[in-house]
Parts: sequence; structure tokens; C-alpha cells
Amino acid sequence: MKRALLIIFTSFLCSCDSGVEWKDSPYEVIWIDTSDNRTLNHEISENASIGRVEAEVIAVGSNEKYVVAKQKPIGGGSISYFYIDRAKDDKYLNWDEITQGPFSESRFLQLKTELGLPEFSKEF
Repeated sequence: MKRALLIIFTSFLCSCDSGVEWKDSPYEVIWIDTSDNRTLNHEISENASIGRVEAEVIAVGSNEKYVVAKQKPIGGGSISYFYIDRAKDDKYLNWDEITQGPFSESRFLQLKTELGLPEFSKEF
């Protein structure tokens, strides 16, 4: 956990290009170096965040209860779907302790109906 946090924090201190493309606090989709390197993160402070879904995030959405993400792995592979229950998240948890997924599209659509997951509101 400390190592992951240090890596993300250090990335903001270097002279790399970066940006925030979507935000619903404390969640944000950021990129470092290239816009194809988008990740969904949980913001810890103004200059630090911890990862929740690895690159390349291609769509995201949220409501008062959940955050959802659609991911296309860098280098190819199947599109995967993820969700986060906001009430269970904490900045001290690792991504694998809070992020649910990866799911196939059909399984994600079932979960969307069962849980009331939000639509994707932003596509990249």
C-alpha cells in the first residue's frame, strides 16, 4: 500500500505531463504522460491519489452509491467492467480490497440491474 501510494505521489512531483479528465470527489480519472494512460483513482489529497482501476479506463460513471468503470487493457485484451461501493471505500484500502471486477459485459449488465449501478456518463 505504501509503495503504491509513494509511486502515485512521486508521479505528481516529476516533470511529467498529467491531467484530470473526470472527477466526482473523491474519485477521479487521471492520466500521466499520455492521455491513453487513464486510471480511476481515489483522491487522498490535492497532490496524491491511490489507484482503483488500472489503465486504460475508457468510460466512467457514478451515482450517490457507486462508481463504475470500463477498461480496455493497454496492449489489447477483452474489455472489462468494474464497480466500487462508495460506502465501503477508504483511502487506506488497496484497489483489490474495494474494487469489484473485472466483469464481462453480460455479468456487468446483470449487476447493473440488481444493484442499481449508474450509467457511464463520460467516455474517453
